[in-house]
Amino acid sequence: MAIFNTRAKQQIRELTGKLETAQTAAAAARADAADALKKANRIQELLVDNILSVTEVEQRYVGNDYRDYGTAIQAISDKYISKSEWGCVQTGTIIDLRAAFILGEGIKVVHKTDTKAEAETELQFANDFLEYNSLDAEMAQELAKEVEIEGKLALRLKWDDLKNDPFRGRTGLPSVRFISWLAKKYTVTPDPNDYMWFKTLSWIESGKTEKTTINEPEFVYKKFGGRITDPNDAQPKIMKCLTEIDRLDRALRDLREILHLFASPTPDFECATAQDAKALIAYLTDTNWRIGKAIVHIGSFSYKSPDTAGVTNLIAEIETTTKMISGTTGVPIHYLGLLDLLKNRATGDNTRELVMAATTRERSIWIGAYTELIEKAMAMFNAKTGSAQKSTKLDPEKIGVTIPLISQDHWNNLQNVLIPAFTAGIVSKEFVASQIPGVDMDDEAAKAEAADASELESAKRELERMRTERLAAAAAGGGNGGSAVEDEQ
Repeated sequence: MAIFNTRAKQQIRELTGKLETAQTAAAAARADAADALKKANRIQELLVDNILSVTEVEQRYVGNDYRDYGTAIQAISDKYISKSEWGCVQTGTIIDLRAAFILGEGIKVVHKTDTKAEAETELQFANDFLEYNSLDAEMAQELAKEVEIEGKLALRLKWDDLKNDPFRGRTGLPSVRFISWLAKKYTVTPDPNDYMWFKTLSWIESGKTEKTTINEPEFVYKKFGGRITDPNDAQPKIMKCLTEIDRLDRALRDLREILHLFASPTPDFECATAQDAKALIAYLTDTNWRIGKAIVHIGSFSYKSPDTAGVTNLIAEIETTTKMISGTTGVPIHYLGLLDLLKNRATGDNTRELVMAATTRERSIWIGAYTELIEKAMAMFNAKTGSAQKSTKLDPEKIGVTIPLISQDHWNNLQNVLIPAFTAGIVSKEFVASQIPGVDMDDEAAKAEAADASELESAKRELERMRTERLAAAAAGGGNGGSAVEDEQ
């Protein structure tokens, strides 16, 4: 029995040892597994962190800081009215210059009929309508400026009753009101089958819940940027280079700071020991030394100034960004202030044609905008005055709108080509005159006819005077009077 108990205890010890060994191995395995899990989690965290950091870096390092239409338009507006921190001068200059080049001396309403008399009624209405709304004066330039800021044009037509205060004898005329996208945040809804057929224009007034909607006959909407498939997204030309405008202004400011800090060289006294330096400082203080005074001291003297490499780089950045802005907006470089980049006068004359070519598309859109505006104004006038079914109905097909193009190339072509062609009998005088901006051929013809009639009348009066004088002389001569009268007759 004792032997059995001894063997049993031995087996129990062996089994206990094996169990402890197994438990130790299991604990080690669990620890290894936990370490492996920690390492895997750490690797995953590092991968996520790296991906996020790379994404953040990519988002920060971009070439265009203005990718949202609303944000960009607000920035352009702030820059134009000098509320922004950067780019105010450049933005204002570009917008004003482009508006001036696009419309020039304004629009001109012309007849499309064989004679001016056939469209006299329509021409008179168009001129009265434009004058009533100041679209023949400063308002035209103001609208062009707003379009350069917002990239699109929305005009509302409303009927003004003028019975108590007639304008040019008219008791009512359509009035035109500009609708700002920044103020209204309006939305244009096109026809489902035609991107360019705008059916309604709507917005919600600030503080209200009801939507204001204008139907097609009461508004004119034109896009000057963006894609044809999106009627509400219309980036203005300057939006494409806003980042460059900011960089240009920052570079100019950096250059100004450098010049302000280091415009004058700094005197530098180099001494052998600290004791010599202290003695020199004391001496300079006691003698109230100023630049220009002579001084004798131990050590060397020189002037210190910053390395000009930074300034050179800033100037290069200024020139590069200005060229990019000029190429994008069409505004010549010398109009932006860098006159030194022009090699000669011929180069300056040629670059002026750049802005004329760059604004050709905008002029075409403006012609379409004014044509549609006058057409809808006539339709409203016909409906309000009851002339739609009468013989006095205004017909917009009889007139058209043009924007006279005045450039140096145009005048050169007139001088070097058209006038010699007229002299050689290739073209008529009337055709040459029609190419001169601001010349109304019908008015000129009427003036020429009136001048010819006046000249003929003067000739008749002169002939009558001479006849009277000869008759008087013949009568005073006596016998020769009869033959004198016969000769005169």
